[in-house]
Amino acid sequence: MKFLSLAPDPINSLNPTGDNQPEVTRTQVGDARIRQPGQPHNQLAALALLANDLAGEFALEPLLHRILRNAVELLHCHSGSICTIDADARSYRKEVDLDVGCRSGEVFPLDEGVTGAVVRTGGAVGFDHYSSVPGGHIKPGDLRYSRAVIGVPIRLGRTIVGAFVVFGDIPARSFDDDDVQLLELFAIHAAVAIANSRMLSEAAARRDAGVDVVVGVVETHELQVTSFLKRGWPDKLIARELGISAKTVEKHVGTILRKTGARNRAEVAADITRADPQNR
Repeated sequence: MKFLSLAPDPINSLNPTGDNQPEVTRTQVGDARIRQPGQPHNQLAALALLANDLAGEFALEPLLHRILRNAVELLHCHSGSICTIDADARSYRKEVDLDVGCRSGEVFPLDEGVTGAVVRTGGAVGFDHYSSVPGGHIKPGDLRYSRAVIGVPIRLGRTIVGAFVVFGDIPARSFDDDDVQLLELFAIHAAVAIANSRMLSEAAARRDAGVDVVVGVVETHELQVTSFLKRGWPDKLIARELGISAKTVEKHVGTILRKTGARNRAEVAADITRADPQNR
């Protein structure tokens, strides 16, 4: 089946670049018929609380751990991981994990595991059984070996800089479109954490070299508001779902308009829709 993404490239949607975006395929592997009920939209309020919880925090590992823990809990699962990708080295590093063998800090070839599948596919992937994952690292004796697993990309611009992976909690569990969309929203938080961590690290290095720098961090709510503009949601509805005021949403929309050069919110939504490979 094809997964439907809430935002194919949430961060790059703030700076649309036309029709040259690479095509993204979201695929579920296997033929499972058991599906979970749709995730209620009010779960997005938890994302707003998470955004507030993360405000002012820039140490990458604790940030990613809190993001992962919240995602796993909202999906009613128990285990998962977040990895960052080193495209030049053709490898990825497991930054944090929950109940996945405590392999944080280990580095793996980019063609292995769920992260490798995310990179090859260019989008979200799902497997009905982890045993189907090419180059998987979980052994047959592990309960997760026979359970479903889902992975979504973490993007900065057009570039996939990481992967967000969650394992099913019970043998009958299967992931669906709603799970993908929810996990992609958490991937936005992970992308913000990675982006801000990198900017601050680069700024620190430049300061050490005697260069004056000004760092402007990425705003999580701007990315979330951009995703909802694609759906044509009004400010009040976006505000309710994100747990912020309508006036704050209006402020974010104004910032998005300035960054994209769009004349109105309809143009922003149209640009995002044109950049979505599923609409071609």
